[in-house]
Amino acid sequence: MIVRWALLLHKKSKSAYRYIRDSALVCLPSERTLSDYRCYKPLSTGVDTPYIFEVAEKFGKQDVTILIDEMKVSAGLTYSVSTGELCGYVDSLDADTLLDVSQSTASPDTASHALCFMARGLKSNLQAVVATYATHCLNAEQLYNRFWHVVSCCELAGLRVRCCVSDGASINRKFIKLHCDDFPDDPITYRAVNRFSKEQRVLFFASDTCHLVKTTRNCLESSGRSPTSRRLVVSFYFDFNIIHC
Repeated sequence: MIVRWALLLHKKSKSAYRYIRDSALVCLPSERTLSDYRCYKPLSTGVDTPYIFEVAEKFGKQDVTILIDEMKVSAGLTYSVSTGELCGYVDSLDADTLLDVSQSTASPDTASHALCFMARGLKSNLQAVVATYATHCLNAEQLYNRFWHVVSCCELAGLRVRCCVSDGASINRKFIKLHCDDFPDDPITYRAVNRFSKEQRVLFFASDTCHLVKTTRNCLESSGRSPTSRRLVVSFYFDFNIIHC
């Protein structure tokens, strides 16, 4: 119980945890000890298939949505003491990259971003990161292959994927347009055939509304701060007056 409370306190505020531990009022474990408890299983990139089956067994078979997000990380290499490997390179899982002779002899790139896939329940509090990839200059085709690999593992475990949510990045928009052949009559690509479902089912694509609103707020807030930034506030005010008239 003390270890769980220490992990929660350290997650809330590292400085507060260090202050309480240095004050010697409460005997708390060191941060190195907390790291051992936190990383109870080895971290690896790719789809965590055993964890997906563990989540499906805990929450049962239900409808989920897959959230996609790519975060920038500090590029660099680290040495894993447990495995003796250098971690930090890009995951080359695509057949195009593996069969490319020109890239087979070149040194691998250092990852600059982390691509994360999260499964979230539509009717429950299920929240689980099911896959992570180390990426650098990710394109739509690579995102396509990784996404459907995640969907296949979720469907195999019993989690029915109903939706895919992502932000408005150009890579995500190109990734959605790759599914235009599933429903060629649709003027806008907003759905695709879930080819890994046991029954005939459709998977929908949705935009992260909160992220789009935040991006709009940040663009308007930084408008005109420097000579190189666009003056979006003036353009927005001008267009609003035209619409109002």
